[in-house]
Amino acid sequence: MRPGRDELRERVRVAIQRTRLGRPVKSVIMVGLRGVGKTALLNQMFMEAEAADICAIYIEAHENRSLPAILAPQLRMSLLRLSRLEAAKDSAVRGLKALAGFAKGLKVKFGDIELGIDYDPEPGLADNGDLESDLTTLLVEIGRAARSAKTALVIFIDELQFVKEEELAALITALHRVSQLGLPVMLIGTGLAQLRGRAGNAKSYAERLFDYPTIGP
Repeated sequence: MRPGRDELRERVRVAIQRTRLGRPVKSVIMVGLRGVGKTALLNQMFMEAEAADICAIYIEAHENRSLPAILAPQLRMSLLRLSRLEAAKDSAVRGLKALAGFAKGLKVKFGDIELGIDYDPEPGLADNGDLESDLTTLLVEIGRAARSAKTALVIFIDELQFVKEEELAALITALHRVSQLGLPVMLIGTGLAQLRGRAGNAKSYAERLFDYPTIGP
């Protein structure tokens, strides 16, 4: 499948608005060779989401940094933004407490997590030290805050092929759970062509969670 870029941007725009309304959508992972413009397209989609008042975060995966380390600071910024909205304040504060527990629980396993803590962690909330369980709890809490604010959390990740399989599996599990709960959270990512197989190996149900449009030259 190789849709035109304008067509793909429109599909992503519609999907983001659908998830904002709590309707079922698939997350999107754009795959293709290096140098075909995937990153530029992802940046364009990110800016369009921000312009539509979506709670969007953008990260680039790295070989030498863990997914929790690059994800946590951006999630903190999103929660702080949501906490300034009266309708979402209480659920966003709970999300910040979950984030504090997430960082504390995984600090030993992922020593590269550096995060400003705004609230003390709540015992038992995303603090088990198990990435799959804790990331799921964290995205559920952020999804609830985004729903209260009548927006969506959209996570844009470039170079997804650099995410280790265990971390990719945890992310897929968390996205599966928020989808089951109808929460407004989705992923827009890019990666090399082998990413589709890696996602399927990480979690068998990844095929149902994602669309994989091919980006050509």
